[in-house]
Amino acid sequence: MKNEDLKKITEIKQYLLDPPVSFKLGVYAMAYLQNAIDLLTAYPEAASTVENLQQALQQLQLNNIATGNLRSTLQELGKQLSSLTNR
Repeated sequence: MKNEDLKKITEIKQYLLDPPVSFKLGVYAMAYLQNAIDLLTAYPEAASTVENLQQALQQLQLNNIATGNLRSTLQELGKQLSSLTNR
């Protein structure tokens, strides 16, 4: 992974691992998820993570993730990004 992409993914991962407490969390998270998808599509080894990010983004857009589950969902996605950056 390119150094600049790794830096951006690490920033997104940090956000997802510790998302802010906000009533607009879903809106903010959508932008982070889309950025991660855009960066990771260039890396074949990240295909399963990209798929998970796309599914989560779609669920957010449809408001299908309950507010109570949103933080834990984002944290799980952050863990998946973590596994990519720790290789």
